[in-house]
Amino acid sequence: MNENTIWIDSHAHLSMFEKEEMSAVLERAAKRGVGGVLTPATGRDDLEASLALAEEWPGRVVAAAGVHPHEADSLDSSLKRKVEQGCTQPGVVAVGEIGLDYHYLNSPREDQLAAFAWQLDLAIERDLPVVVHNRESWSDLESALGERVGRVRGVCHSFAEGPGEARRVLEMGLYVGISGMVTFKTADNIREMVAALEPNRVLVETDSPFLAPVPHRGQRNEPSYVPLVGEKLGEQWKKPAEEVAALSSAGFRELFGVRNDWPS
Repeated sequence: MNENTIWIDSHAHLSMFEKEEMSAVLERAAKRGVGGVLTPATGRDDLEASLALAEEWPGRVVAAAGVHPHEADSLDSSLKRKVEQGCTQPGVVAVGEIGLDYHYLNSPREDQLAAFAWQLDLAIERDLPVVVHNRESWSDLESALGERVGRVRGVCHSFAEGPGEARRVLEMGLYVGISGMVTFKTADNIREMVAALEPNRVLVETDSPFLAPVPHRGQRNEPSYVPLVGEKLGEQWKKPAEEVAALSSAGFRELFGVRNDWPS
């Protein structure tokens, strides 16, 4: 791979790594050509830590402020104020991670729907993109996004629905995020979906520390593995990995409004 290739990991939970190892994690990523990382918050417990990472590593990390659907029932007025304040902090480029998850139902559906709607509207009000989580909730997710077509922009991260749903995401003006699942031997459905996508509307991600790509499956994931995701996408599209990196990084910069020279 060209040594000048720059990858951006569009979704990694850096707050779930030990603070003392952050320099080493980012250095390993840089050695693999991964220059930048977006780290999304998930709720009250990691909001401050996630946003602090963007402030501490301004040339390499940006953040999203938000409440994950698992934590939706905790989104009271005080947490709403924290999210609103977070959206104004240096290095915060999105509202996220937000969305719906009906697999675990760690929060009741009605709380998830209310939290998702509030955060979507906050993003519209602040003119910020969203980082969206979806699991077994497509119908309600599409409905909420569809009601705001033309006003909301963002990425449906680690997307695992079918080709038709992925095309609908693109129709609504959002990007599709692809994680290490595309490398799993049993994930023919993900590869079928990828084949239906426009490469310039796809962002690569790790979803670290989860979903480590082959050959690291079952281990802790980290941003240095994002080229493995991009290389598999290149195989599916019959494009060189360098082109996948260029398209994904350009899409990332456009969506999240970061400088053309970021990461630096």
